[in-house]
Amino acid sequence: MTNAAPALILFFLLLIVPTWLLAQTAIPPLSLAKSFKAESFSGTYWLSEKLDGMRCFWDGSQLLSRSGQIIHAPEYFTMGLPDEPLDGELWIGRGQYQALMRVVLDEEPNDAQWRQVSFQVFDLPLQQDEPFESRQSILQNLIKNLDIDHVQWVQQEKVTDLAAIESRLDALTEQGAEGVMLRPAGSSYLVGRSNMLLKYKRRQDAEAKVIAYQAGQGKYDGSVGAIWVEKPDGTLFKIGTGFSDEERDNPPPIGSTITYTYQGYTERGLPRFASFERIRQDDK
Repeated sequence: MTNAAPALILFFLLLIVPTWLLAQTAIPPLSLAKSFKAESFSGTYWLSEKLDGMRCFWDGSQLLSRSGQIIHAPEYFTMGLPDEPLDGELWIGRGQYQALMRVVLDEEPNDAQWRQVSFQVFDLPLQQDEPFESRQSILQNLIKNLDIDHVQWVQQEKVTDLAAIESRLDALTEQGAEGVMLRPAGSSYLVGRSNMLLKYKRRQDAEAKVIAYQAGQGKYDGSVGAIWVEKPDGTLFKIGTGFSDEERDNPPPIGSTITYTYQGYTERGLPRFASFERIRQDDK
């Protein structure tokens, strides 16, 4: 093999590897939420709105998605952000998830469109051994001193009983919120899924990988009638509701990860009333 061969191989790899894959970095060390179960309530929690946005990690020099994809934000958006890593969410507003994705996944950011986007910050990953209350105090002061309009602290509310949680969940849901997030008082920042971060919605949600399509019938003849998916534990089931006509004509790609909603489980352990919600865009 000549000395030029390795360079030629690299050149051709660059031609065939998707640009989004080249933009991948290490997966950020984020705390991930488990579902809150009312029957397991105990102690005091800090409650905040569950934002319908895109999880975002500022590593001190760039914005990353939950899966490690680089988010190409305009220079103004990250100017002035600290060296301290920040855990938060890119957000436009309630019910604006798809609009947000069209903005933040563009590799050539549009300044005017990004003006709609805010960085809602809710934690400090490097302060992992500090109790939640201390981290929030540090974070509030940090964001106040930054004085950047589009970088905002996510309001936290102390709740001491289940009735208060249910009341706030109902109120926020009526206003169009996706649900609430709960953190036990005094909790540390744990990487991965744990009971240190909980999500609570009127409908539960989870993720699964698309493995096959089922042809539609009747009004959906010629389109996808349902998709077969696989849960992380290997369980297979199909989802046939929640799709728009456009999504049935252009279904989630095989191998992609989707979010679905459901209401408990059947006797066979399958998600009950599973309904498609969205493709997990940062995992393309």
